[in-house]
Amino acid sequence: MNHSNWENNIVIAGTGIAAAAVASRLLSFGFHPVLLSRRLHHIQGVEAIPESALRLFDALDLTPALEMAGGVWVEGFENTWHNSAAVIRPGKYIHVERSSLAQSAISIAIQRGATIVDCHPIAPLTVEDRSIRTIINGVEQQFAAAIDATGRSALWSRPFDRHHQEIAQIYSIFGCENLLRGRIAQIPDGWAYRLGLPDTMTVGIVSSHHPSDEQILDLVRVRLCLPPTSLHLLGRRSIAPQWAAAPIQSRRLAVGDAALAYSPIAGQGIRFALSSSLAAAAVVRTWRDSPTDRDYASQYYRDLVNTEKLKHLAHLDAFYGDQPPLNNDSLQPSFSDFVLPKAVYYTGQTQMTGLYINGLIECTEAILLPDGSLVRWLANFDLLNMQKFCTKPIVTTSLIERVILLQLNRSEAINLIRWCLERHIISTANQ
Repeated sequence: MNHSNWENNIVIAGTGIAAAAVASRLLSFGFHPVLLSRRLHHIQGVEAIPESALRLFDALDLTPALEMAGGVWVEGFENTWHNSAAVIRPGKYIHVERSSLAQSAISIAIQRGATIVDCHPIAPLTVEDRSIRTIINGVEQQFAAAIDATGRSALWSRPFDRHHQEIAQIYSIFGCENLLRGRIAQIPDGWAYRLGLPDTMTVGIVSSHHPSDEQILDLVRVRLCLPPTSLHLLGRRSIAPQWAAAPIQSRRLAVGDAALAYSPIAGQGIRFALSSSLAAAAVVRTWRDSPTDRDYASQYYRDLVNTEKLKHLAHLDAFYGDQPPLNNDSLQPSFSDFVLPKAVYYTGQTQMTGLYINGLIECTEAILLPDGSLVRWLANFDLLNMQKFCTKPIVTTSLIERVILLQLNRSEAINLIRWCLERHIISTANQ
């Protein structure tokens, strides 16, 4: 470690996928990340990573970790929640064993220059105005920032709150090439799932108690269409959603499960681990390179975690309210019944805020939505263009043509205008 340049030294507690992701990103910004490993035993199991999350692996330059960990492509996901017959959700997923993925990602981070230190126990932090101090194997070290990537233990990010008290019993079973596709099913007082690889399959039984009797196991076999081979218990773990009361505080940030641990019913844990790591690295870089934006950067991260938390709790309210589990598609706006008016004009409100731009958090103008959130881009479209195009009433067909000139096709332009109408960024103009 370069002690004479401690301003670029970042200490990261943990060696999971979030730790590897934030370390890799910090390395690309010229930081020197030091990862503290507790060498804990983690329950193994298969993860299903949706194709939409692969852009995050690409952004972090960690896509090779998926191949190194033996990831395989699987088509679709079976949902039998309210039906005896499976409803297949389309789309591609990469199935990969989570411990192998974390190890592969950590190996890549080390190859790029990260330092890993065995450290048990991990000492508390001392936070100062300009630095963080902690004791590593008996020696006090100084760092520019600290990142908690210790998962649900949240060693540096306590206290945390928890929603529900669900426990998952995780089993392994010999793999079957015909049963790679994931499947979810309801059982009394809970639910169960399976995720397959060619040589192994993970089965999870989720309940508020320990569902160990043979009747439940037999029902799970039927609902998940499991082969008649033995289930081997790997362990039990809490899967109740939890979140840090302060995901960012002074020079300490929490990422992944330490900031917000998702219920696996959402299938969003890996996505948040990666997206929060990207954001946290940008915040740390902003503290160093653009100190005048420090407060905006910190608030950006608080808002990011809080928004994710609120979305997830709303998802769980639907789930526990006996509704079908939500998916990413259900969170997208529906425009099919929205008739475009003949003319529109701009009615949005703007506010200065911190936004992620090219690896930094910059103070810039954004549009305030009715739910209180702030947005600047929809896909690659800068929504402030609507303010420029529609300051005066404009015929909608003319607005569509202007939007098309900014690299959108006609269908995308129409959906964009409908989206803006639904959120009162633009409104119907009287003709």
